[in-house]
Amino acid sequence: MTPSRGGPGEDEHLRTDPRLPGYLIAGFGALLAAIATGMPELAALGAPVLALAAVGIAARDPARLRGEVRVHNLRVLEGDVVEGELSVDWDGVAEVEVMLTGFRGVTPLDPTPEVGWSVPRTRGPLVLPFRFRATAWGTHDLGTLWVQARRPGSLLVWERKLAAAPRLQVLPRPLRLDRLLRPAEPRAVAGMHVSRLRGRGTDFAELRPYQPGDRLRDLSWGTSARLGSPWVIVHHPERTGTVLLLLDAFFTRAETGTEALARAARAAWAVAAVHLRAQDRVGILTHGVTTAWLPPQGGRRARWMLLNELLTVGGAVEDQLRRRRASLRVAVPSDALVVGITNLRSPSFTKSLLHHRRTGRTTVALVVDTLDLLPEPAGPVDEAARRIWLGRREADRHLLDRGGIPTALVTSTDGVGPAISALRRRTGRAGAARMGARR
Repeated sequence: MTPSRGGPGEDEHLRTDPRLPGYLIAGFGALLAAIATGMPELAALGAPVLALAAVGIAARDPARLRGEVRVHNLRVLEGDVVEGELSVDWDGVAEVEVMLTGFRGVTPLDPTPEVGWSVPRTRGPLVLPFRFRATAWGTHDLGTLWVQARRPGSLLVWERKLAAAPRLQVLPRPLRLDRLLRPAEPRAVAGMHVSRLRGRGTDFAELRPYQPGDRLRDLSWGTSARLGSPWVIVHHPERTGTVLLLLDAFFTRAETGTEALARAARAAWAVAAVHLRAQDRVGILTHGVTTAWLPPQGGRRARWMLLNELLTVGGAVEDQLRRRRASLRVAVPSDALVVGITNLRSPSFTKSLLHHRRTGRTTVALVVDTLDLLPEPAGPVDEAARRIWLGRREADRHLLDRGGIPTALVTSTDGVGPAISALRRRTGRAGAARMGARR
């Protein structure tokens, strides 16, 4: 269970009850009418109303509101139920209203339709359970905890924004995951480096009975002779290379969040899947501290793992300089192929790519185009801002090209296939040029 806390502080706001202006108008109106008309009975009618207002204003003791939001599980699948609880406390006796607002990607189940409670006069603490249903994959905010407290008989209300709920990661269901990461183009995507041929492996895996299609060279003659039936030796396949997917954290909500992440995920999976099939070792580097290595068999487990890393990095809010320094510390094999998945909106990510290239690793970049996800320009200022952003992106691509890092644009219409083919051709020409220079 992950809590998000808000303790007592100086940011409690005091506001008046909507009844107070009515009481004051009625009371002073009756007094003025009594003076104007000379009828003292009107003053007798207004005096109790003013007394109620005076008593209501007198109760000004601060409630010192505090609370936290707890969520039982922060990583779920689409359609799962998310359970949690709100813990609220205050000083003394008060009437309390609790509200969780601003949640996205989930639908309230209990309470519904609004996640709110009105609590009669009592003392804290108070624990209020809630349930959501995750309706959309992505990284979602579960809202903000607001609390209002009123002393008995008071016309003053203490209000405070207590805590932001933790972020929820929602992964797609298996069938949706398959559709989500399926490349838009039907043809297969070729790998981005030439594999070194090493045969079918030499590391022992197991002994098993012979099956039609097994090679005769794999027969274990000693075991077959002892057991009286043919047995074969199964080896682990050799890995032909190491591929590191470097994922950019700058796929923001301004680009309609999940669609930008989906494009980045499709590009990353298109690269990872073909290299996993070629028995390459494929890793994912997001936060720059540790590398998550995908299971060699690929499959849904690897897809969920990749998408989970993207959701984690997409929802991370961290200092850019700290992330850049961390990415330079991570241990990466010297012969690894580094593939950057980016939209080139983070200067620190560009520097990280250049660092890997300077250390001698083959480095390429797939630039995911998210221009069509931005809203249409509302005027000349927006149009100028869009042109400036496109100019900066092209300048960054030129900077990477000059640093020896080929780039290719992944568009929504063409998909990732043509981009990977273009990078393969460019890396092949660069390798041939380096070989010619050595000669």
